[in-house]
Amino acid sequence: MKIVYFKVNMSFAYTHAQLIKGGWNVEEKDKFYYKLKGKFKYNYVIKSFGKIKVSEIYGMVEGCEKLNYETISEFDFEESWLKLWNKSFTPDSVEIIIKENIFEKLIDIGFKPAVFGVIEYVNNGENLSYYYPSPENENFYKLVDDNPGDVIKFPIKLKNFNIF
Repeated sequence: MKIVYFKVNMSFAYTHAQLIKGGWNVEEKDKFYYKLKGKFKYNYVIKSFGKIKVSEIYGMVEGCEKLNYETISEFDFEESWLKLWNKSFTPDSVEIIIKENIFEKLIDIGFKPAVFGVIEYVNNGENLSYYYPSPENENFYKLVDDNPGDVIKFPIKLKNFNIF
């Protein structure tokens, strides 16, 4: 599955000590960390709302500017995720940004219009949303799974839907 970047959302945040022990580099303590592994760059962002902390992990090819359509490189989601986290992990949601418009394919497999620029699939606890264009950039398309289960199994789930 070729993507240009992914984002994993979590309803918790690892501590500074946990991130350092896990090999993350500090950009801004308790806010922004990064890790380079092979050709990939990963960012770990902590967002604080009073005492509540949530976090996000972004992954993309190192050296690319996020969402610069002309220069951003596509990569394999599975390869990138396994380089970062080669074990079971269940986040709150997974988002992938792609260059290919798969709108027609999704309509054919049962996605339905939700709101302007979004179609979604809701059935038996599955909830996938497709944004065309993505809110981040009109040249990209975004697929969001709000119930991804294990991230390692996420690509298998998309293949079972005949998306990729």
